[in-house]
Amino acid sequence: MKGYSPDFLSRRSFLRLSSLGIGATALAACMPVTAPAGGDAGGDAGMAEPTAVSFLTQGGGEVAFLRYEPLIEDFQAANTDITIDPIWEPGGAIQIQTKLLTLIAAGDAPDSYWAHSYTNSGQAVRNIQLDVNPFIDADDDISGDDFLLAAYKDFQYEGRQIGFPRETTSTVIIYNAEFFDAAGMPRPSDGWTWGDFVECATAMTQGEGPDRVYGTADWHRNRNTWIRMWQKGGDVLSEDRTKFTMNQEPSLSQVVEIQDWHRDGGIHVPATVTEAGGFSTGDLFTTGRIGMFPQFSVFSNVMSSEFEWDIAHFPVDEGDTRTTRVASAGHSLYSGTENPDAAWQWMKFLGGENAFRHWVEATGLNVPSLKVVAESLLETMADVLPPSAQIMLDAFEYGRPEPVSGDWIGVHREVQPALDSIYGIEKADAQTTLDAIASRVEELAVYVPGV
Repeated sequence: MKGYSPDFLSRRSFLRLSSLGIGATALAACMPVTAPAGGDAGGDAGMAEPTAVSFLTQGGGEVAFLRYEPLIEDFQAANTDITIDPIWEPGGAIQIQTKLLTLIAAGDAPDSYWAHSYTNSGQAVRNIQLDVNPFIDADDDISGDDFLLAAYKDFQYEGRQIGFPRETTSTVIIYNAEFFDAAGMPRPSDGWTWGDFVECATAMTQGEGPDRVYGTADWHRNRNTWIRMWQKGGDVLSEDRTKFTMNQEPSLSQVVEIQDWHRDGGIHVPATVTEAGGFSTGDLFTTGRIGMFPQFSVFSNVMSSEFEWDIAHFPVDEGDTRTTRVASAGHSLYSGTENPDAAWQWMKFLGGENAFRHWVEATGLNVPSLKVVAESLLETMADVLPPSAQIMLDAFEYGRPEPVSGDWIGVHREVQPALDSIYGIEKADAQTTLDAIASRVEELAVYVPGV
């Protein structure tokens, strides 16, 4: 990129951008704002009319436009036979998918579009995305090996490569190192177990009332409960992704164990923000009231900590599967595009180093899915990242996507309230509560968008 310097993103710039929530993929939920007035995407026409490639993407504010407008300019300068026509749509994964399906139904589908791992599967059932494997096989300039493994898999479906990831996250354990030292417990290592985890969390838990210090937090979130289930061989859905299995073993026993952590005198902070006195997990951690918790690899909410903190792999017991959760957003091509070659050139450009360097420099992208850029950040941002930041990249070698199927965001919305009632004040019976949502989750799991 023009004027790129690997040292451009200073600590001050990073913290400023992080405060805006930039790069947190947790689930791409930008607040809608008005997009700028449209204009010509390309320059003067040459002797031959340039091929126009339409690109549907988020248009939710200044940062969203900064993400792509300079890249469009650079791409068109290098590819004078192609123009990129952006379609700015405020919002996140649901809004973009709704717009995509609307455009397809109207016969005006975009050639390329921003995509999220939570909506990929439902679209793939309808063959909406173009399989780019033939392009990759014929192009020596780009390879799946260029990307973090689990992030790349976020854009695979039944052997098809349905896009490239842009940003991604892995889930790790964030911990207060000084709490471990004060409790006389060894800090987390690659070989620590769930027994070690509970022992350490118990040693950290002390006090009463609003000043109580808890050993851990955030296991009530469905995505973190799922990681425990995956390690033990369980899952949200059956292998064919049609049957709900959280209400069966070995998943059910993991939910029950996490419920035990939430009981009176337990090691877990109250399950919801309301129950926790209105404080977020980040607030509680930075003020020294939580010892450790699982979180995807965006650390803006703990940057203000005035004590030593670090990250660790998840504990794993003998016989367990070492895994964690990965979620990504990126870009796909429409299978019905009339300009596949030109659209591929655009998507390949977005999968290249210059584009990723731009996103890091200009928008504070936290975890780029391109290996060379992600690895370089461990050095250029060493003063901002935790000491063991390499762990968040190592996790992509063994991490996995959620078992995305149908209306997956709808599945999230169904499961989370059930877990809140199990882990929260009510302490509802896990079996009964999960049985009650099984049929609805199964309906959502086989939902085909736009049909």
